[in-house]
Amino acid sequence: MIALVDRVTARMPRPEVALGWLIVAHLVLKLLIYPLAMHAPAYNDEQQYYDGARALSNLVRDVFAFHSPDGAELQHNVVGSGWFMPGMAILMAPLFIVCPDAAEWACRGYLGFANLLLLLWAVRSVKKRLGPGWACLLMAFPALLPSWVFMSFTAYGDPPSGIVLVVLVAHVVDMLRRFRAGESPAPKEALHLGLLAAAVLYLRSSTSIVLAALGLITLLAAVVLLKGAQRWRAVGAAGVSGAVFLVLLAPWSIAASDALGTRVVTTTTVPISLANTFGDREQVCFGPCDPDSFLWFRPLRYAREVGRATDTSEVEVEKQMSDYAMRDVTTTHYARQTWWNIGSYFFIPSNFVHYLTPPEGRGTVGKVVEVSVFAATYIYYVPWFLLMLVSMLFVQLRTLEAQILDALTKVSLLMLFVQPFVHVAGSRYWTTAGPLFMIAAAGFVRETSVRRRGHKPDREALDGTDASLSRWLKPIQYALSGVFAAALVVLGILAI
Repeated sequence: MIALVDRVTARMPRPEVALGWLIVAHLVLKLLIYPLAMHAPAYNDEQQYYDGARALSNLVRDVFAFHSPDGAELQHNVVGSGWFMPGMAILMAPLFIVCPDAAEWACRGYLGFANLLLLLWAVRSVKKRLGPGWACLLMAFPALLPSWVFMSFTAYGDPPSGIVLVVLVAHVVDMLRRFRAGESPAPKEALHLGLLAAAVLYLRSSTSIVLAALGLITLLAAVVLLKGAQRWRAVGAAGVSGAVFLVLLAPWSIAASDALGTRVVTTTTVPISLANTFGDREQVCFGPCDPDSFLWFRPLRYAREVGRATDTSEVEVEKQMSDYAMRDVTTTHYARQTWWNIGSYFFIPSNFVHYLTPPEGRGTVGKVVEVSVFAATYIYYVPWFLLMLVSMLFVQLRTLEAQILDALTKVSLLMLFVQPFVHVAGSRYWTTAGPLFMIAAAGFVRETSVRRRGHKPDREALDGTDASLSRWLKPIQYALSGVFAAALVVLGILAI
């Protein structure tokens, strides 16, 4: 396969030319897939984002009309039970400001266009910081994956959060270059990092652990690689990034905490997610829940009622319910359920093509296109996925830049892969990690190709700070690969 990749690469046009053709291919694919989604009503969690967007659009109208905002509407439709970050609601709000009664085709078209603009911005940013080759790869995967294109017409924050996250990683790589050159980041760059981190979190709360890891890495790199005044300027820039992030997070956190009567930083889904995923579902409500309600809302309704009756926050009740439902969980049961989550996370990348359909169905032609999208997704997805998995077990050492990108990608993916261990997984969650799949897979292919040719690693010619950094990164890379392998082995043993 590596040889085939080498032959294809040799015949490819210059990256700048290829990038233009890849963008055109994405646009064509988007236009072809749009009819599959255009008449689909809001599905499942999407309804919360739609309602939140309408509430925020009403807030804007009230402000400009000098009316008092409807606090009850904001609390009910934006905060709700604190399960969903409001990033997608904010993204959709302009549509409902202009067109309060937007039809389904308009909502889907608007979301598709917004995601297109976000993708093009990300490609431009990656090209600037990592080079045109990586920008081409981002357009190749996931931007040419049919199910990912389909998901770009939905109100789920997973695909856009992955796009913004890969831009954040590119910014961190660029910042580490400055550190290696003995330069502290400019205030503008620190501001950008804070904005990007907040955007990623507002789109997908599960990225919080990734953001914490990347922030810590950047701060440690500044302290270790810089000296004197430059070190203190870098620490100050880190403070600016953190302050921007916290200032942007504060409105949501304050509003959610006030509405729910307890401290909320991001979301409140973990207790019920643990209970429904790993616990006894017949005991989540200290016994069976209301059978006439949706699985995830049965315990929510019960927690609200108990909270009102006992003058307790529903979030605290949910924690007690989770502990009760999980009191008899064994390590074997936990491991087996985690494997099930892992399978759902990775191996059903196109299920939402079946979920989001018009109420009357798609008809014969639509069904044929649906099956084609489903099949094409697997054909294109599996090679990238397998290469990503293999890359997690090996390290890239050809250049210092490759080492840095490999380490950052491994850290980010490991943090994202925590989700199946604490939350039920589904066929949309992989899209947050999708762009990082591309970086891991392409880096591994490039590393293997260089080794096959017998080229001497460029990093061996390094000196000074770069040489020291390269020596430190090598065991870190091996440790990250070891953590990934060990997690799989231990989980496999526990599941037996």
